[in-house]
Amino acid sequence: MKNKYITILFAVFLLIVVSGCTNQANNNLNNGNTNNSGTNNNNNNNNYQNNSTNNNTNYQATNKTYALGETFTFDGLELTLDTNYTFVTVNNRFSDLNGRSVIKIGVNVKNVSSEKNSLNYFFYDMFGSKGIELDGVSSYFDETVDYAGDLKPNASYKKYFYILYDGDGTYSIDFDNYSQELSVEFNITK
Repeated sequence: MKNKYITILFAVFLLIVVSGCTNQANNNLNNGNTNNSGTNNNNNNNNYQNNSTNNNTNYQATNKTYALGETFTFDGLELTLDTNYTFVTVNNRFSDLNGRSVIKIGVNVKNVSSEKNSLNYFFYDMFGSKGIELDGVSSYFDETVDYAGDLKPNASYKKYFYILYDGDGTYSIDFDNYSQELSVEFNITK
């Protein structure tokens, strides 16, 4: 018997909610308040809101491209990648990448923000000479920037990017923290 009353109360609640939504939609249509991104029905001098505009004004999709040796600021950090690079080898017999060549590029990182900060390895991807995103290999090496830890304001360190080598050509590290995008492109020859 108790379940019967709960079912009836739930049905009445749904009916009220649906009725309220329908009434609100009808009121908006009768008053000329439409939020469609297609046409402007501004016959009654009502305000029209275009949903096709980007409301995130903090997003700075700069798409700026830098080269090795250039200094840039990303996510409150000032970064400069070395102009020279070396090759190292993955040495882990349990890995499918064992014996593969890896590019080692130094990076100077300085915290220019007012809080503790570090380069979040989820905010960048590495692309090889064929334009394909590369597998990460940083966990096989010491001194990687991926796990460098926090810096206090104005502190800095030198760490390394480790990039899987897939042939000679143009490589890139693409940075994106959802408020800023940029890329570092460089040619690699073995």
